[in-house]
Amino acid sequence: MHMVRYVSRKGSHRLIRTSPFHRRVHPLQFTFYSARVDFHSARVDPYSSKCAGNAMRLRLETDGAAIVRGFLRDEDFGRTAEMAGNAFAFLDSGGGDTSLRETWISVGTIWLTNFEHCVAPELARDLVMLLSREANRTLGLSYLVVKMCSVRRLTNWQRVLQWHTDYHGGGTHPYDPLFNIWLPLTAVGREQPSVELVRGSHRRMRELPPSETGVYTDEWVAEHFPPTDRIAPELAPGDALIFDHLTLHRTQPLDRETVSRMSIECRVTRHPAYLALSQASSQLPGKSPPQPRSPRPRQGVQ
Repeated sequence: MHMVRYVSRKGSHRLIRTSPFHRRVHPLQFTFYSARVDFHSARVDPYSSKCAGNAMRLRLETDGAAIVRGFLRDEDFGRTAEMAGNAFAFLDSGGGDTSLRETWISVGTIWLTNFEHCVAPELARDLVMLLSREANRTLGLSYLVVKMCSVRRLTNWQRVLQWHTDYHGGGTHPYDPLFNIWLPLTAVGREQPSVELVRGSHRRMRELPPSETGVYTDEWVAEHFPPTDRIAPELAPGDALIFDHLTLHRTQPLDRETVSRMSIECRVTRHPAYLALSQASSQLPGKSPPQPRSPRPRQGVQ
């Protein structure tokens, strides 16, 4: 059963929806924020939009994760899903150079910096601009790290994906603070795997010693975090799961022999050096965010 609660203010409203997760995990309730109401509707006043954005950012601070319903408009989602499908069809037909095909064959991934080699370059640039715009709309001023964004198609269900953080296992530590915006292009959480994560783990993972291999076993996670903190949200196409790069996560285990899931992963930083670049690039219409060298890691961050 889904429950919907409206919070009203003078001349504005905000939708908060809670719903159960997949039955394989503890049925905790989680707060969802409707991007279609709070971020896209011209009929909602700026105060309501600001309140929703602040509430979502507070959820990221406390839980290390938040779900945004309707992160992409229907028309934007349709174009994005079509581009992704065409890119993988191009590779399926034998297109692409050796480097591009090796990454696709080994991990099912097309890096966003290589996307223009699979679809028309102007379409690839449009996708970067769309993702950057929606990240700023949702998180406030932020910077899309294009070279760490990817489009992925998961088909090999025999590959075991273990618990990890992007900070320790994905090389994102120089961009701290950073968030992963995960956009499934198919419905996930039941027939297709979602992302399973440990709520609130982003705080403790700053203090715990990092794994030498970059991954963590089920036994290690069970020792350091209660099972009730594990969540695996059901997401519809166009929804987004946003989580801190120190949040423990993995592909959701499902009792299925085959899967077919496409998704986009966007890494977005709020590092001061990159925010300055984001402000500068925002004054140049039609320009993609510049991609300079990585800043030095912050002192005191492992």
